[in-house]
Amino acid sequence: MHKMLYIIWSDKNKLDIPIIDEQHRGIISTINSLHYFIQIGHGAEILTPTLTMLAQYTKIHFKTEEALLAKAKYPAIEEHCALHKTLIEKIEKLSIEVSRDRDAGRVLIFLREWWLNHINKEDSKYVLFIRKYERS
Repeated sequence: MHKMLYIIWSDKNKLDIPIIDEQHRGIISTINSLHYFIQIGHGAEILTPTLTMLAQYTKIHFKTEEALLAKAKYPAIEEHCALHKTLIEKIEKLSIEVSRDRDAGRVLIFLREWWLNHINKEDSKYVLFIRKYERS
């Protein structure tokens, strides 16, 4: 039996910022959908729609995050926004590359690294600032 979920959402992933947590679950859903199609041998055909959806979804997610960071006066907002810009550029570059080689597995690895490094590490840095802002 194939492992159908590549990333499993758990409470340790929660930032306790409802809109951000919901959007993060959406990103995981996209990653897991790609993984599912790779497992059943249809990764290449779902690759372009997945990357298109992910590119659009991350723009919405980043706008949400950046608005919250600005309202909370997060001191490292410029650095965090620069990470977002870099990620969007990487997704665009990856989309072009995989449109030629159709390597869905490479995209999956990239997305897992993004999840582990950006969402689980970088996003956790701003949580206290947003919580403080929401309480005031």
